Amino acid sequence: MSFEIERGDLVVILGPNGAGKTTLLKTIAKVVSPKVGMVLLDGRNISELPTIQLMRTLCVVPQSEGSVFSFTVQDIVAMGRTPHVPPLAPLSQRDWQVVREAMESTDIWELRDRLFIELSGGEQRRVLIAKALAQEPQLLLLDEPTANLDLHYQLEVVELIQRLNRERNITVLAVLHDLNLAAMLGRRFILMHQGRIFAMGEADEVLTAQNIQQVYGVPVVVTRHPLNGKPIILLSERRILSSRGVRVHVVCGGGTGSEVMAVLVASGCQVTAGALNKGDSDYEAAQLLGIPVVEEQPFMPISNEAFERTKRMVAEAEVVILTDVPFGWGNIVNLKAILEAANGLVVVFNPETIGDRDFVNGEAANLLKQIFATKQVVSVHSLTELQRLLVTL
Repeated sequence: MSFEIERGDLVVILGPNGAGKTTLLKTIAKVVSPKVGMVLLDGRNISELPTIQLMRTLCVVPQSEGSVFSFTVQDIVAMGRTPHVPPLAPLSQRDWQVVREAMESTDIWELRDRLFIELSGGEQRRVLIAKALAQEPQLLLLDEPTANLDLHYQLEVVELIQRLNRERNITVLAVLHDLNLAAMLGRRFILMHQGRIFAMGEADEVLTAQNIQQVYGVPVVVTRHPLNGKPIILLSERRILSSRGVRVHVVCGGGTGSEVMAVLVASGCQVTAGALNKGDSDYEAAQLLGIPVVEEQPFMPISNEAFERTKRMVAEAEVVILTDVPFGWGNIVNLKAILEAANGLVVVFNPETIGDRDFVNGEAANLLKQIFATKQVVSVHSLTELQRLLVTL
C-alpha cells in the first residue's frame, strides 16, 4: 500500500478484523519494521530517526494502558513528558504547565488525584489522550479510541479528537470498527481489505454500500443523516452471499423493485436499474443501496437519451430482471430496451399478470410476448424463487 497524509488531516482507517489496521499503525509507529518499502515522516525514513526524536513528533494512544499499578491521573499524564526530560531529571515548571494544559484540554483536571484504575472506561480513554497531548506530538495515532465505551463516552471521545485536530492542528490517524462513528469523526478514510487499500478518499467515495458489501461480506443500506448529511450505514438481513459478482440490471418501478434490488445487493451482484423517474420509490431505494440508475425527471416519459442509456446497461448485464411493474406510455420503452438489447438471461416476475398491468392498449403484453419468443427467459413468482435462482448463477 502507498498513501500520504497531509499535516492537520483527520484520517480514519476502516476494515474487518485481520485486515491489517493495527499492524499498519504499529508500522507507522516504528514498532514493526516493513519488510519492503519505508515510512516517511516529513520526508525522512522513520527507521533512521532516533527513537527519542520520533517520540517528540508522534504518539500512539492504545486501547488500554495495560498494567498501571496505583498511579494517579496526574502521574499517568506526566509520563507523556518522558521524551522531553533527561533521564531521572524532575519535571520543570514548563513540563508541569504542559501536563496541566493537556488535562484541562481533555476535561480531566478535576480527576488529577484519582487513581487511574478507579476511573470509568471513558475517563481512562481521556486520560490516555491527555498523556499523548503532554507528549506534544504533531501526529496522533489512535487504536480503537471508542472501543467498549457507551454512547455518551463514544460521542465525547469523537468530539474531543475533532476539537484537538481543529484547535491544535494535530494530524490524526485513527483505527475504528464502528462505521457510523467513523463517518462522524473522519474527513478522509482508508478502507482496508486483506492487508491492502480497497478504497481511499472522502466519505462519499469510501463508505458506499458496494464497498462495504465487498469488504465486510454483509448487506447494508447507506443513507444520510438528516441533520449533518453524513453517511449512515444500516445493516440489512443477510439472505444470500455470493462472491461471483454477477452483473444484473433491474427494470422496475412503483415499489416493485425495492426488495429485489436489496436481495441482489445482498447476494454480491453488481446491480444497475432503470430507467426510473426521480421520486419513484424504487428510485429512492436504488439511491439508498448505492445502485447506478438511469434517471428521468419526475412525472416525465422516459426520454430518448434515457432509453439509450438503459439499453447500454441492459446490454452489459448478464441477467436482466423485469419486476411486475405496471406499464404506461411513460415507461413502455423499458420493455423495448430489454427486447432490443438483452444478451443474457431475462428473469420475469409474474408474466401471467401482464394483462392487468398493461395500460398501453396491449402493447406491453405484445412486447413481453416477443421477449419470451426471442430471449432466454425464466419466470419467477416470489423473492424465494429469485433467491434459489441466484444460487445457480
